[in-house]
Amino acid sequence: MGRLSAGVCRVDITPPLGAEPGAWRLRTGLADGVKEPLLAQALVLDDGVRRIALVATDLLWMPRHVAEGARRRIAALTGIPPEGVLLNASHNHSAPVLLEPDNVRATVRTEGVDGYAAALPDRLAGAVYGANSRRQPAAVGAGAGRAAGISVNRVDPRRPVDDTVTVLRVDGDGGPIAIVVGFACHGTCVGGQTLEWNADFPHALRTAVERAHPGAECLFFQACAGDLAPLDYWFGNESPVPHGFPARERVGWALAAEVRRLLPTILTAGELSLGAESRIVELRRRQLPWSDADLGQAEQRIAAEPEPAYPDAWPDDVHTATSAQRFPQHYQRGALNMYRDMRTRRDVPIHAEVQALTMGDAAILGIPFELFSKPGRVIRERSPFRTTLVLGYSNGYLGYLPPTDDFDRIADVPLETVLDQSRYRWAYGITNSHVDRGEIDRLLDVADDTIRSAGRRADR
Repeated sequence: MGRLSAGVCRVDITPPLGAEPGAWRLRTGLADGVKEPLLAQALVLDDGVRRIALVATDLLWMPRHVAEGARRRIAALTGIPPEGVLLNASHNHSAPVLLEPDNVRATVRTEGVDGYAAALPDRLAGAVYGANSRRQPAAVGAGAGRAAGISVNRVDPRRPVDDTVTVLRVDGDGGPIAIVVGFACHGTCVGGQTLEWNADFPHALRTAVERAHPGAECLFFQACAGDLAPLDYWFGNESPVPHGFPARERVGWALAAEVRRLLPTILTAGELSLGAESRIVELRRRQLPWSDADLGQAEQRIAAEPEPAYPDAWPDDVHTATSAQRFPQHYQRGALNMYRDMRTRRDVPIHAEVQALTMGDAAILGIPFELFSKPGRVIRERSPFRTTLVLGYSNGYLGYLPPTDDFDRIADVPLETVLDQSRYRWAYGITNSHVDRGEIDRLLDVADDTIRSAGRRADR
């Protein structure tokens, strides 16, 4: 156990104008403005023996090759080893789509961002370098609360919602210098109605928290949001809250209110030990029940169907809650592309990193999946630490991962029925998982062991 020091830094990672504007398809316009900069924010902690770095980004996801490149550069600049660096994406759907070169096939590429993607590792490493250079004596503490009413289970609105808000408070000599916020919710408030780069609800959260605590950097980390959406954006809702900046402010400001309530209740300590552990787990790729012939017939049918012309940006009546029902061909093509890849590489395992960082009686676990909220709660409840933040979208991107019993809900459903967006859109995230049934249970066991091992390392 040693005297803690900490530093924080932010850098601008806004993509260029003129590129395709990101995950919201069904539109043809190019990015034409910047509502606010997209950020990468780094927090470095040092106990005198070990240093760790947390990096929050306003990206859709964190491609593995970007994370690996950033970690190599961070190690060269600061000496922080790769297992001590966690890079998380906020799952901002108003950011560009950066594809993995050889991992899961999740969506189509974004044109016009190759140079941007190539430069990202150095920009992320620069944020860590800046934070490392700004270290000062610090104290750290953690706590958790709830932000009810701003998220919904988009698979089934009757299901429970994990509305836990986890806060890590880092104090310097003059008060908080970093406020880490973890929450599970898709970054889909703004929608495709704008062609401006923007950071969705984490921007509203940051500005509200930082306004209340001048001099502090608020970093948002995305938790297990695979089945959680903002407000009432559950699949099939015909009258949801409209997309737009008012929607993101409603979510971000409510989240900020709970953070501000929690902060005075958190006790910080200036002497504690840090721990870090990283493991690679090999998981069986999804074994689809549908044959190559089944896929071929569906591909031929959809190829013969005309697709409508799409506008530059979404009209107000297009919404993520119902867009698949209105424009089924687009979603069906995407699903079939994923299924074809699963069939082609069905004997190729998926390698997933499970990483744990510990700070005294608090722990952060990062995995590269869009983990559904129930498995995230299981990991948190099993953890021996008083406060545990379980993150998806970290150090890579491997697609959705629901609990085992969700796979059983579509086990015997024919391919054409699954592709029917009016009947099975709710199962998106289950139908499109690249991991085979039951493999998540092995991942959860590895997560438990990794958290405990990181704690033991901190005690040495």
